[in-house]
Amino acid sequence: MYCVKKVLNNNAVLAVDLRRKEEVIFLGKGVGFNKKVNQPFEDPKSVKKYHLQKETSKGPSDKLISAVDPVYLEIANDIIRLSEEKFKAVDTNILLPLADHIAFSIVRMNSRMDLSNPFSEDIRLLFEEEYAIAEKGREIIRERTGYSIPDEVSYITLYIHSALSDTQVSQSLKIPVIIRESIERIEKECGVRIDMGSFAYNRLLYHIKCMMARVHNNEKLNSDMIEFTKEKCAYAFEVAGEICEKLSRELGEPFTEKEVSYLALHIERIRSA
Repeated sequence: MYCVKKVLNNNAVLAVDLRRKEEVIFLGKGVGFNKKVNQPFEDPKSVKKYHLQKETSKGPSDKLISAVDPVYLEIANDIIRLSEEKFKAVDTNILLPLADHIAFSIVRMNSRMDLSNPFSEDIRLLFEEEYAIAEKGREIIRERTGYSIPDEVSYITLYIHSALSDTQVSQSLKIPVIIRESIERIEKECGVRIDMGSFAYNRLLYHIKCMMARVHNNEKLNSDMIEFTKEKCAYAFEVAGEICEKLSRELGEPFTEKEVSYLALHIERIRSA
């Protein structure tokens, strides 16, 4: 049984779960129609239910609910629904932070603030499936608000990725930053040019993406080229070690020397091309 705490609009209701003694948001067509504060009601199975944490990455839940127009909660709900259709298991705690981010991006647009993300292409290449959902989210935003915010697709991608990987959005953003810095170092010190979008660039990004997935899922790498790469690819091994060290700090997960050596082979291939 639930009790209405606040009717946000016809499609959104803030309620209290009387059994669990916690707040929830119901989002779905007509869920708030004719409902009154303190009115008890049964679980409406046909709409989406979100159990709220007291604190989010953007601050207390109650403050976000009060500050964000419910239309952005509906938009975030639609993006989460699309993500669940694609990926099944999604951390729905991104609802309020994602809604707040979308709302603030439109405020910034109206204030003519710069919305560009210099790592948009890296994010698209690293998280292609999440990016495809975010593009659909952009169309939902345009349909519901009239605003087109193309550069926000990469940020929405990071929210979706964080909901799949149990990481903070800030951590997800640091991954392409670390990779870009590492590639720029390889270019500078080895006198090579690795064009973004080229086969070499894409292959390196894809390898790092798979490497992070293996580490996150505790999968063991069969290849053991540690001594070979240390001897024959010493510089590449050094760079790979620094990349893995930075990623390890951001993700909170250790990278084995096997992973370092495997990444070093990819870097060496780029240096020798």
